[in-house]
Amino acid sequence: MRKLSDYAYNVYSQFGEDGIIEKIFEILSPLSRVCIEVGAWDGFHLSNTANLWTNGWKGILIEGDNNRYLSLMENVKGYNCHCIKAFVGYEYHNTLENILKMEGISENVDFLSIDVDGDDYYIFENLKKIKPRLITCEFNPTIPFNMDLISEKGNCFGCSALSLVKLAEKKDYRLIAMTDTNCFFVRSIDFKKFGSYEVNLESIASTKHLTYFITGYDGAYILSKKPTFGCTHPSIQKFKGEYFAFPIRDKYSYSKQSLFQKLYSSFIYIKKILKKPVHWYKNKKGLK
Repeated sequence: MRKLSDYAYNVYSQFGEDGIIEKIFEILSPLSRVCIEVGAWDGFHLSNTANLWTNGWKGILIEGDNNRYLSLMENVKGYNCHCIKAFVGYEYHNTLENILKMEGISENVDFLSIDVDGDDYYIFENLKKIKPRLITCEFNPTIPFNMDLISEKGNCFGCSALSLVKLAEKKDYRLIAMTDTNCFFVRSIDFKKFGSYEVNLESIASTKHLTYFITGYDGAYILSKKPTFGCTHPSIQKFKGEYFAFPIRDKYSYSKQSLFQKLYSSFIYIKKILKKPVHWYKNKKGLK
């Protein structure tokens, strides 16, 4: 049976998303021709929407980094794009829907792309009212696709594909395609239109980014290959799902690593604080 990934090609995207999106909208037929990209970078860099808004669609492009945002504003001149400087998150003031509301945007959305290298799950989870006809959301391809694993909020770890599939089904969306790092979902009412394509997670998931941890009978270990994102330090983040923390945290190893953990935790906390809007600091200080 054919897969939608068979139609993959890149114009601006990274793993063939441009071709898959084109094929999906051949089947769905676009209505509003409005697309939103969360994590828009400079507009073109590894974009899932640039091939749309450079061809007649309206782009709503959201980027929080100041330098990238300035490049974004320059790059989209002459196109029908609405640029927003914001870090999309999971608290009320920075959810996608609230940001769009503050910008006075109320159009129906054909396509939403979420790619922020971490809190993608929570951005998707906080969609309550808008119902894009197609959603693509990033997952961590180094997590086995059949594991249900979600990192804590404010993370740079990501989630598994299965966790996104389960979340999507709760929101009345169904999986229809995957690339190396993105899952594609359509509303359940449109799902039957893709009946001639292979859509099962087990059949369409890629395994090329998985690294196997292999042990001998005496506990000696090797890896099957160099990990995709490297292997520099044990994660100190909290997770929901089945996993095994390594190295084992006995009293000796914990005492050796505790200073590093404290320093790294402080670094992560400071990064989160720096991303908060001005009114967050005022509220913390009891100011109006």
